[in-house]
Formats: sequence, C-alpha cells, structure tokens
Amino acid sequence: MKIKNTFSAILAFGLFSLSTGCSSPNFSFTSPQNEAFSSSIQEPFKVLKTLNKVKYWDKMELIKTGDASIPEEKIHFRGRHRDADIVNCFGSEQPSSQFFCLHDAGLPKKQKYETPVLLIHGANTTATRSWADPDGNGKRNGLMQSLKENGYRVFAVTFANKHGDNFIWSSHINTAIQRISKLTGAKKVDAIGHSKGGFALRMYVSNVNNGNNPFAKNVNKAIFIGTPHRGVDYTFRHPIVNWALYPDSDDPVKYAPLSWTKILWKGVWRDAKELSFLGDYFNGQSQMISRLDKVHPLPVVEQDWFTTYNGGQGFVSYSSGIDEVIAKGGNLVEKIKKSPVDVSVKIANLVGKKPDVPGILNENSGASDGIVFVNSANATNDLTASGAKMIAEKVLNLNHLELVSHPEALVWINEQLSE
Repeated sequence: MKIKNTFSAILAFGLFSLSTGCSSPNFSFTSPQNEAFSSSIQEPFKVLKTLNKVKYWDKMELIKTGDASIPEEKIHFRGRHRDADIVNCFGSEQPSSQFFCLHDAGLPKKQKYETPVLLIHGANTTATRSWADPDGNGKRNGLMQSLKENGYRVFAVTFANKHGDNFIWSSHINTAIQRISKLTGAKKVDAIGHSKGGFALRMYVSNVNNGNNPFAKNVNKAIFIGTPHRGVDYTFRHPIVNWALYPDSDDPVKYAPLSWTKILWKGVWRDAKELSFLGDYFNGQSQMISRLDKVHPLPVVEQDWFTTYNGGQGFVSYSSGIDEVIAKGGNLVEKIKKSPVDVSVKIANLVGKKPDVPGILNENSGASDGIVFVNSANATNDLTASGAKMIAEKVLNLNHLELVSHPEALVWINEQLSE
C-alpha cells in the first residue's frame, strides 16, 4: 500500500525528526526565581564506559547525567536502538534516559578552530545516521566528516529515547558540553541542532527549563537547522499518516506517534492510544505540537480531517484532538515563543523550502521542507527579541533531510562556524 511509505516523514521529523508544557507529565516548570531552582544543582556526571575506534568515530563514551530530576522514560520495543556500536555504548537496546552516548570524531589533521562543535540529532535517529552516515549505507560522508576535514573538533550526542522529553534532551546537551569542556579545555561550544534536536537546543539557550538545568552560558553559537520554532501539526493535519504508522511490522522508520487513539483496522475497531501522542512513549513529540490551522488552512480532502484535528468520532478513527495533546505537552511551544535566546549567544538559522522528501506524504498545505512549515522554522524574531545577535539566516531549496547532508547546506554551515 503506497500510503505505508508515508512514514519516512517522521524520520525526517529528525521531528518527529521533530518534532512534543507547562511541561510534560514528568516535569513541572519552575521559574529561575523559585527556591527549588537553587536547591537542585546538578551533581557531577559520570563517564561509565569508553569505546575506542568504533565505526565512524574515534571514541564513544557512555555518560550518566548528574541531573537528579530526570525520570525513567518508557521506550517501546519498536523504538529500540539497532546500531551495534550504539547498543554497545548504552549496554542496552532500550536504555535508561539518565544516560546518553557522547561521540568524539577525534582530532582533525590540522585543527584550525579552538571552539569545539556539538551536533544534536533530531527524532527517531542517532548521531551516526544524522551526521556521519546520512544514507545509512556508508557510501556518503556527512556533516561530521566535513567539519573535521575543515579543522574542527567535532562531538555529537545520541539520546537514549529517540522521541524523548525535550527537557531531558536539553539537560543532556548541558552535560555533554561540560564533558567536552573537560576533554578540550574550551569553555564554550558551537552547537548545531537539527529538527527536534534544534528544539531542545532552543530550550537550553533560551533558559526554558524545569528548574534543574539553567543555561550555563557555555554556548558560543547556536545553529538551528529545520527547527520547528513555532511547532508542528503534521500528523493531525494529515490523518492519512496514521495508516502508515499503525504497527503491522517492526519497521523502525515507522516508529512515531499516531494522532488517532482508536482506529478501524481491517474491519475491527482497535485501541491505538498506547502508540499515540497520548500514550507513554512520545512526550518529546507532544511538546512540539501547536495549532497552525489559522496560519495554514487544513486540507479537507483527507478522511476524518475535521475530527482528527479538533477531536471526535470519525468514520475510521477517534481522536482526542490536537488541543488535548498540546495540553499534555504543557503548551511548550507557546512558552518557547515568549523566551528569546540568551543575549550571549550568536544565532544562525537554516530553513528548507523544498517539499520532496522521498517516500513520504510531503507537507504541501503551505510552504515547507516536506515536514516543517517555512514560517515555523523561520520565526527568528522570537529568537532575537532580547538582543541575541543573528549572524545569518538562510532559506535554501532543500528538503528536511538535505538540510544536514546536501553539499550546499554543508558549505553554509561551515561558513557560519568560521565567522
């Protein structure tokens, strides 16, 4: 069935691929002025394991966070890690969210730049696939190799939960920078976040935290790539995607949340809540959902379009609606919109405008990169409202995945780092 290919889109949701108040159910948002803030200083992290000379990387380290607020997230079996080196690093296919793997590309032949670079992947992927092996077959190098060849010291993170809570990802970004500082002596890094990884980076440098992870002013430049600064509504906007996501196989590309909580499947009504936004596995996705129907009118030709978005019983589905998911995610997109990037950080923002990600139902109800609307990824006024300097912003004729792998994008990213 052709529709089943739709879910390569969520891989790009690097969203989802993207891609989900006050905060998630696992967190309560706390203002820096609150007493709880000063009582939850992070303890030192621990390096528990080191793997040397693995494929693509000079070294990988298993790091346990010192952030005591991080809970145990549930990871569905379909969301398990399958890359052998990453499984070896974590010691598990379904690791605890208190751990992450730090990838070290090693010293370049000639190091030209003192500031290290930290790469932050999006949803449903890993550091290796995003930055070192973009085609997944070893035939083409990625941004990591490009930066290393140009004289940068490059690091990357792989998160335990591919769709994990963005407060957890933000905390791990801070811890990764602390570790990089110990390894290199650098006080700051230049951080690059793609899609959902950019969303978590945005939270960190904008000081949107749960009271346990204040911005430590340890980011020099924050480069956002295909980041849904004003959120996404892809799976609610396009109900047809649910048919591709409902599990009839163990295809890792199709591991992403449904907007339906009940589905008419092969003539039988089935409960789909477990693998929906309202289940236990996709907190990070729920945090990135926002209503965009006032900006981009909904396509009205797809089955159950109205009930999927607004909630209710449709012909082949039941949906609680996008507003309930936004509430579950703590309306986090609205909080981020009102939280500019710290004035100490220099910003660059890269956006794609070519909706042709192969094998998916591309987003064509408004200008997009195939997944993220251009006006969501390009909402840079939100970032600079407190005076942070925008060093460059660019819209390229590339799709969501090409933004981190196409030669034109790699040249632009290298240029912004070298400024």
